[in-house]
Order: sequence, then C-alpha cells, then structure tokens
Amino acid sequence: MVKRKILAYVRLFMSGRYRECLNYPILIILAILLLSSLAISYSDDFSFDASEDTLVAEGDPDLAYYREVSQSFGGEEFLFLTYTPRSAPVLSAGILKRLDQLIQRLEQVEGVSGVTSIFDAPLLSSPPVPLTELATGYRTLHSPDVDLDLAAKELTESPLFRELLISADGQTTALRIDLDGNPQLDMLKDRRDRLRQLHEPSDEEKAELAELEQSYRSEYARSLVRRDTTLAELRTIRDSLDSDITAHLGGVPLVASDMIEYVKNDIAIFGSAVIILIAIMLFIIFRQLRWVLLPLVSTAITVLLTVGILGFLRQATTVISSNFISLLTIITISFAIHLIARYRELRAQNPDIAHTDLVFRTMKDKLAPCVYTALTTIVAFASLVTSEIVPVMDFGWIMCLGIAVSFVVTYSLFAGLLLLLPKGAASATLHHEPALTRFLGHISARYAPLVLLATVLSYIVAAVGINRLSLDNRFVEYFREDTEIHQGMAFIDENLGGTIPMEIILKFLPYEEPELDADSDFFSAEDDPYPQRYWFTPDKLEYLARLQAYLDSKPEIGKVVSLSSLEQVARSFNDGKPLGSVELVAVLSAMPEQIRRELIDPYASPETGMMRVSTRIHETGPPYSLDNVIKDIESFATDELDFAESDVRVTGMAVLFNGMLAHLFDSQKSTLIFVIAATLVMFALLLRSVTLAVLGLIPNILAAATVLAFMGFAGIPLDIMTITIAAIIIGIGVDDAIHYLHRFQEEYALVGDVKTAVLNSHSSIGDAIYYTSVTVVIGFSVLGFSNFIPTVYFGLLTALAMVLALLANLTVLPSLLVLVYRQKKAVPAAWP
Repeated sequence: MVKRKILAYVRLFMSGRYRECLNYPILIILAILLLSSLAISYSDDFSFDASEDTLVAEGDPDLAYYREVSQSFGGEEFLFLTYTPRSAPVLSAGILKRLDQLIQRLEQVEGVSGVTSIFDAPLLSSPPVPLTELATGYRTLHSPDVDLDLAAKELTESPLFRELLISADGQTTALRIDLDGNPQLDMLKDRRDRLRQLHEPSDEEKAELAELEQSYRSEYARSLVRRDTTLAELRTIRDSLDSDITAHLGGVPLVASDMIEYVKNDIAIFGSAVIILIAIMLFIIFRQLRWVLLPLVSTAITVLLTVGILGFLRQATTVISSNFISLLTIITISFAIHLIARYRELRAQNPDIAHTDLVFRTMKDKLAPCVYTALTTIVAFASLVTSEIVPVMDFGWIMCLGIAVSFVVTYSLFAGLLLLLPKGAASATLHHEPALTRFLGHISARYAPLVLLATVLSYIVAAVGINRLSLDNRFVEYFREDTEIHQGMAFIDENLGGTIPMEIILKFLPYEEPELDADSDFFSAEDDPYPQRYWFTPDKLEYLARLQAYLDSKPEIGKVVSLSSLEQVARSFNDGKPLGSVELVAVLSAMPEQIRRELIDPYASPETGMMRVSTRIHETGPPYSLDNVIKDIESFATDELDFAESDVRVTGMAVLFNGMLAHLFDSQKSTLIFVIAATLVMFALLLRSVTLAVLGLIPNILAAATVLAFMGFAGIPLDIMTITIAAIIIGIGVDDAIHYLHRFQEEYALVGDVKTAVLNSHSSIGDAIYYTSVTVVIGFSVLGFSNFIPTVYFGLLTALAMVLALLANLTVLPSLLVLVYRQKKAVPAAWP
C-alpha cells in the first residue's frame, strides 16, 4: 500500500509539476546558478582536517587512557629533525656551533615550545663526575672544558641517548622539536564532551553546548592553520641548511599533515586528469560534444554544491571522507550516461517527437531506477554513520548529502540544459553494441548453469582470500619511496631507533606522604625538596630492567627508554654495580632539578604510581602484526612480571591507530550485514519480488568479496581508505543491477521469453552499464600515479570493483534470471 502511494505521487509529480517545470528551463538553470554562486561564497570555509585526532577513534576508552597518560608524561606532539653533516663529525667544534645556531632558529618558530638536543645531555664521564659534585659539576656540550672525544664515546655508548639523540655510529644527531599545545581548545573540548554525555540536559545546557560546538570548531580551525604554518616554517628552515647537511623531518604530526597535503594535491592534479580522461571517453562513446559537456557540468555543479554546503556547516574533510569527490563523480556520471542512453534510444524510436516531449519522456522513463539507485546507495553509505569512528561517520553522511545533491542536479540542471539545446540528429553510434556486452549476453543465455557453477567456485575462492586480509598498516608505507616524508621516516627508523612512538605503562602503588610525629627530629615533607625519591626502589627498577630487556630482544621494537636506562647510566657512581636503596636515594638527592625534570619526570609519576617505558616501532623491517606485538608485551608483563592485567597498558598513537582500524573492521562486518539487509528490502519493495531482490544482490556481493579476496591474496592491508570499500562497492554496484532489472522486466513483459529478454537487455541497458563502467575505470586508474599509497589502492581497487561489478551484473545476474525465469510466464514491469 505504501509503495503504491509513493508510485502514485511519483507519477503525479512527473506528469504534472515536473512537466510544468520543464517548460521553464532558463529559470531552472538560473536557480542552479544562484545556488552555485552561494556555494562558491561558502567554499572558502571548506577545509581539510590534518590533525592526529583523525587517526584515532573518538570515544575509544584507549584514547581516554592515552590522554590521561599524556597529561602525566606529555604527548606525542613533537617532531624529529635529523642532522647529518658530511664535511666533519657531528661532535666537532664547527658542526656543534652551526647546530647550536640551528636550534636557536627552531626555538624562535611560533608554535615550537622547545627543542631537545645533545646539548641537553648531561655528560657524566667526560671526564667522570663524582657523586658529590653532580648537583653543580656535571658538563654538557656547551661547557667550555668538555672533552669532545670523551663526549662522543659517552653519548654513542649511552643506553639513554644512543639512538635517541645521536646515532650509534655518531654520524647523525636528532633534534626533538616539541610543539605547543592548545589549552583553550582542550578546555572547550572537555566541557563539550561533558555536556554531550548528559542524558537529559536542561535548556541552558543545550544552549551552552551549541555555543561550545561553534567555539570549538572555530578554535579548532585556527589551531590547524597555526599548526600548518609551524610545519611549513620548520620545513623552510630544514631546506635552508647548508648543502653539506642532510636533514630529515619526521613525527606523527607531520604524517597526519602530509596525508592531507597529498590528498589535496591528488584532488587538484589527478582530479583534472580524471575529468580529461572521462571527457575523452564520453566523446569516444557518444561522438557528440553535448554528451561530453552535460555530464561534466552536472558533475562539477554537484561537487561544488556539496563543497559549499560543507563549508556552510564548517565540516572539515579528513583523509577518509575526502573520497566523497571521487565517488560523487562516479555516481553523477552514471546518472548522466543512463539518461543519455535512454534519450538516444527514444530519439531513434520516435524521430518525429517534439524535443520537450523527448526530454520529458527520457527523464520520466529513468526516474524510477534513478530514484532507487540513489536510495540504495544512500542506504549503503548511511550504514557508515553507525560507526564510532568520527571520520567514517562524517564520510557516511557527506556521501548521503552528495548523492541527494547529485540526483537533484541531474533532474534539474541536466534536463534544463538539454532543453536549451537543439534536438540534433540521431546518433550514428546508437546501434553499435559493444562486442563485450554481446558476448556476455550470449554466454549468460546459453551457459547459465556453467556461469552459476563458476559463481559458486568464485565465492569459495573469495572466502579463502578474505581470511587472509590484514590490518598491519605502516605509516612509512603510505608514501612512495621517492617522497620526502618516506625518506625522512625511513632514515629515522634505520638510524635513530624507529619511527612511531609506543608507550608501556606499569602501574604501582602511588606515593603517599609520610606521617611524622610533631617531635620528630627529621625534616618535614614541606622542607624536603624531593620527598618522592623514596618511592623509587630497586625492585621497581628491576621490573623495568626485565621488561626493557624483553623489548630490546624484539626486532619490531626500536629504541627503548625508561628509568632503567637512566639507572644504567647512574651505575657509574656505584662502580658499575646496580643501585641499591641507599645508592638510589643518594643519586636522586644529588640530582639537579633540571636533570630530574628532563630525565625522570617523563618516565615516572610517583603521584599516580605510573612508570612509563617509551619505545619506538620499526616500520622498515620484515612484516609483523602490531596487534600480536601488543599482546606479547602485555602477556610478558602479566605472566613473567606478575602484573595484574589492569596494571599494564600499551598505548601511543600507533596503538590507537591500530585499534581504530581493528574497531572499524569489526564494525564493518555489522555494517555490511546492514547494507545487504537494507538493500534486500529496497530491492524487494522496488521489484515486488524477494526472489529478484536476492538475485540482484548475489553478483554485487560477489564483486565486493572478490575485491577483498584480491587484497588478501596480494597482501594489501586494509587501510584508512580501503577499509570501507566493501560497503562502497555494494552501494554503487547495485545501481547497475537496478538499471538492468528495470530493463529486463520491461523486455520480459513484452516478449515473454527470458533468453530473448536477456539478450535485448544486454543490447540496450547493457550498453549504458558498459559505458559507465569503462568511463569510470579509465578515469580512476589515473589515481594509481598518486604519491599517497592509500589513494593508489583506492583508485585501482575502485576501478577493479567497477570491472567486477560490470562482469557480474552482465553474466551472473542474467544467468540467474535465465535459470529462475525459465518456467515463468511474462509479468508486467513493477515500475512507474
């Protein structure tokens, strides 16, 4: 009943209001141009989000723990700048002077809070410093009487500074550049999150939340601009170094920023190339300029309006959601090609029909399949909104918005522009059926059982390949080897102990102030400059030493730093022996506050009871599973060190990113089930047949499964772009199935013979499906030349998916129809 009412309204609209609108094409075009002008004014507010927050799952408990740890020990808002002189050793007077000048330049950059270098390393053996003189007598590389030869030996052999601030061969030093935080943004975020968690907020709290949302977005946008400015200035300083210096930048903030930069460049460079290739393909296919310009104009206006709306909403685009431009191109071009194919067909069948009637008939005939292809694709992308990964959620609703815009533009601007053009001559290429569609049609009609058998075997092979899928991403592999970011990360990884930070947190009982008698002769805690030193005990250091030895034994782990590293340095004050309780307290008592702040506070928090082991992960070595590495570390801490599971946590950006991918992969399983179920319901309502609904899904599920299996067999891991590709393939692939089934029902109602209906469908709608697929495949293959590897995979896998969807919808689907409809009688088409 509901469907009949909907179809009745559609018929009424098409026969009445829409027909009247087509009598005023100039007004339609002017309205679209007005909206486009408005969109242009807001497009300046369209932005890309290059923050590290886009690499993690908002609301993830691990993220909350990571932020808690960052408050205690500091986060990962820092960069590494490597410095390799070729004219002289690093620890020579001339090079150190130039290095010091570089550090001063870096510290003056707005957005840099400080720079840590080998100048900050306390030199305890160059020459040796007695424990009694530690507070005032230690040297650094700034000291005038420092022995540079002894300093070079001490630093390159130091368990603390080797591969942290200087390479093991002494040829390269690293500067840690700490970036400013944003307390204002953190305050806004904390307050906003607290208000979001309220179950029944008051009107005042709702108003405050709305104001906070706006303030947060504004401050967030400003912080991204400031961060980009800081990174650009740091790059400028690096590039201005003398020619005898080899320097590389690396770090999580740079990775996030470069991801967006590559995506933006791909949109600008490859977007133009895609448009040119699509234009060439459209001209080759249709041989008329109008059939090139109309699809391209519709696509451009669709993208412009969507970008304008996002700018108006101040919705930033991330690496994941930036795909919306590519996908909207596919969808809009598909709409246009199906309309063009129907227009040319009607033009040939009715040579004397008036142009307005021809356009109206074209739009009317394709309304139902276009409506339902739009709805089914929207349903597929709407499933992404159920994800807890904010960038994926944004991608989902942005695509839903874009598809709706695409449909409106197609049924307004495309029709309006077509009405202003002359009717023109009938196409000379109309009856040139592509050899492939003709071949596939005969295969489907004659060998349907064999096609079905091949389909079953393909599903089995696909299941094997899917089981080999991996989530083992490496940031260094996101960029081509000849890119600056890849070379920098690889150099740091190979010479300075790894690239991406990872932290292991061990939880002990927190420090408690001692309760002293009023008559005690000992000084009170208020008089003691560092009473927390009594919290540090040899048994705690023993736990750290055993864990650090285990981490050092793992090839996946690079540089490891903890208080155990500092304790090994401090053994020089104890004849090389491990520190006992007395020696430990003595060293901590004699230690200057500055050294304590730089070498102890980042690795221990007596107030919370946490000890931090800082590591970096190797990304250029043999393949490994980060998830297994994390589990191994946790198992060692619980099984070998007897820590409770709640007292050991592995955290850091690498862990959060890995967790986000794992969480997204799990959510995609339920998302795919939702997509399949929702699409099945849409098909059933549309076709009035559950059988046809199932038949329409089988080939497109096969196409998605085959792409995933190909990734599994080829060893291509699911990444931030390709992890949603299955839902995308089904959402777009079913469009071909809808158009095919629409035409099949019409043909079957006319001829009553399933094989004839299949052959007729191939020679008509099969052409449009073929043209759409070939055009998109050629266009998206150009993304294979991108420097950003996830874009390469996305472009090539999307092209592969379109090929597979084409083959499946022109072989598997018609073969299933032949087998199912062989004994059926003709039935009327279930379309308005």
